[in-house]
Amino acid sequence: MTVTPLLKPQTDVLETGTRHPLNFYESPSWFTTELLRHVPLSGVIGEPCVGHGAIASLLSVWPYTKQMWTNDIDPHKSADSHLDATLSESWARFPECDWICTKFAAPIIKNAYQKARVGVAAFLLTSFLEPCDDRADFLQQHPPSLVIIMPRFCFRKDKRGTRWATDNITISCFVWDKRATGQQIIIRPKSAIAGFYKNPEQAISQERAEEIVQAIAKGELCNN
Repeated sequence: MTVTPLLKPQTDVLETGTRHPLNFYESPSWFTTELLRHVPLSGVIGEPCVGHGAIASLLSVWPYTKQMWTNDIDPHKSADSHLDATLSESWARFPECDWICTKFAAPIIKNAYQKARVGVAAFLLTSFLEPCDDRADFLQQHPPSLVIIMPRFCFRKDKRGTRWATDNITISCFVWDKRATGQQIIIRPKSAIAGFYKNPEQAISQERAEEIVQAIAKGELCNN
């Protein structure tokens, strides 16, 4: 697996006004570190929408990751495979895994839940909880065991290209742990998030993000 750790903004990420091709927006490093503070993923982890590797680059230095595989539909992205993760036939070709950690929407999450032995962690709009037709049955049968509510992050600039803008709805981390027996919601204000930044221009370095991962693994960052 080859992961390109790009936490600083790239020219193809700073789209203004319109959606990015293939709905690609790189996740801030603190999405992943906050997940690891509350859910110590372990074993074989798959990332079916790897992008530039913002999630995978940190999971690969997490000491409890035994192995990782990556995929991205965009053939220009560095990944182990380039399959359409919305299709069930693609998942039959992916390696086995304990966890799936990714982003994006309903078809991918449904397939990921079937594939992962232990569970799925996904960064999705908080409105994913709305029982729309594409996911109502899935959510009823498999409600998330944990939802971590995050502060809003500015993925792109406004139509003028002068100001960083947030989406109308914040991103949350949804976790489906097949071992869980209950449900939990955790609220994470920005003041409690190690390495928080508001937009890609303020991004911390890859080295600093990896230091936070290691501190979490050593128990040096509590969950308050």
